[in-house]
Amino acid sequence: MTASDLIVGLICQPFFVAYHVAEFMGDFNVYCVLRMIQSIFSNTTTGVSLVTLSGISLDRLLALTLHLRYNEIVTVRRMLTIMFVVWIVSITFVMLRFWMLNKWIIVPVIVLLLTFLVTALSSLKVFQIVCRHQRQIRQQEQSVQINSVNVLKCRKSSVTVLYVYGLLLIFYLPLCVTIFALTFTGYTLTMKIAYDYVSTAVFINSFLNPLVYCWRIREIRRAVKNTLRINYGLPDEVISWTDDRSLSRQ
Repeated sequence: MTASDLIVGLICQPFFVAYHVAEFMGDFNVYCVLRMIQSIFSNTTTGVSLVTLSGISLDRLLALTLHLRYNEIVTVRRMLTIMFVVWIVSITFVMLRFWMLNKWIIVPVIVLLLTFLVTALSSLKVFQIVCRHQRQIRQQEQSVQINSVNVLKCRKSSVTVLYVYGLLLIFYLPLCVTIFALTFTGYTLTMKIAYDYVSTAVFINSFLNPLVYCWRIREIRRAVKNTLRINYGLPDEVISWTDDRSLSRQ
């Protein structure tokens, strides 16, 4: 997710502005090249973000169901391999757009539906496990109560995923609807204006994601505050006060 948001900020947004400038200047050769690059990176990062969110939800479910076997099955090396495969597959599907043309709209629709289904079912199962655990927690001994902390952490992670996924749907669904409409109406002036508006709104999602991470994940929040303290001289009292308020809201 971090890599996807970084690529959006470094490549997708600047190229989005650049190809509109080229269009305004009437240099359509440059416009076509810039728009092709922007489209490839935008669609790739979108696919990676959707699959990553589904993977995080599934990971939290595995952490609750596998128990002690989790660390043996879910390793850093395997996660890196999976993410590498996700990036390669996402790029491959995006490149198919140049051969499938209008039929390519089927690909993002299938990806969106599958990832939404996996995320929703995994999160639902996590909440069911947490609720069942909370009903039994008063009857557990101290050693088992320690495990309840891990269960609550998994619940918090699942809620964070739902926040991020909800934001993604809010900003990407209008874009998906516009692209779907383009396949039937053609590239009219009205559809072009609508596409530019919804494409611009999509970039807001990558801006909001880091804010959600800082709000929901304590380690990231502290790292950001430490960076601000070092670079801008933020007092320790301010860091402790804001961290306490964030914890109380969670």
